[in-house]
Amino acid sequence: RAPSAKETAVLSQILQQQQARFANDKSLSEKLLTVGESKRNETLDTTGHAAWTGLCSLLLNLDEVITKE
Repeated sequence: RAPSAKETAVLSQILQQQQARFANDKSLSEKLLTVGESKRNETLDTTGHAAWTGLCSLLLNLDEVITKE
């Protein structure tokens, strides 16, 4: 389903927080992006890539995603 306007606002705020967090600590974003089997795309900005990775992780861990009724 598409997110509501309120949910979109919350997700935008979380993304901004993640971007600020990773912008303040580049080593943290690089560390996050080394996790997993696939190598990261070196052409992508590490701060933005890490911020979107954090947001996607949050979304994929919601009960709504895990439990299908």
